[in-house]
Amino acid sequence: MSQRNGLHNRVWTADRLAKTNLPHPEKCPLCDQEDETINHLIVGCVFARQVWSLVFQHLGLSQLAPQPSVTRFSGWWKRSSAAVPKEVRKGLNSLIILVTWEIWKHPNTCVFDMKRPSVHEVLAGAAKLQEVLYRSLPHGA
Repeated sequence: MSQRNGLHNRVWTADRLAKTNLPHPEKCPLCDQEDETINHLIVGCVFARQVWSLVFQHLGLSQLAPQPSVTRFSGWWKRSSAAVPKEVRKGLNSLIILVTWEIWKHPNTCVFDMKRPSVHEVLAGAAKLQEVLYRSLPHGA
């Protein structure tokens, strides 16, 4: 299995649920614009890109936020990590993991708890680590 196949095809997004004939949303629960795949959900979705933009803007690293042309999470992460000094890379990688987790969980909240997508809720979930990283990362690193 290639990484292109939904991070080793282990993430239960709508595309994988459909292949196993399980109930799934017709479109991404966060943007209602495209099919839900892991790459769409984490970096392709306009909702996710808004979250990433706000996180990186807060850290003075706006240039690292995924742009509409980004289609693969793994490639974007690798490029973002390589773009910062080595001494802050571990912290940035931790932040990316945490924000990815918060974005990944959010569609479940929308589907199962009948809530509307909320950038604020996603950011609140990542706030503690972001606060720590904000103090440790030099602005514009």
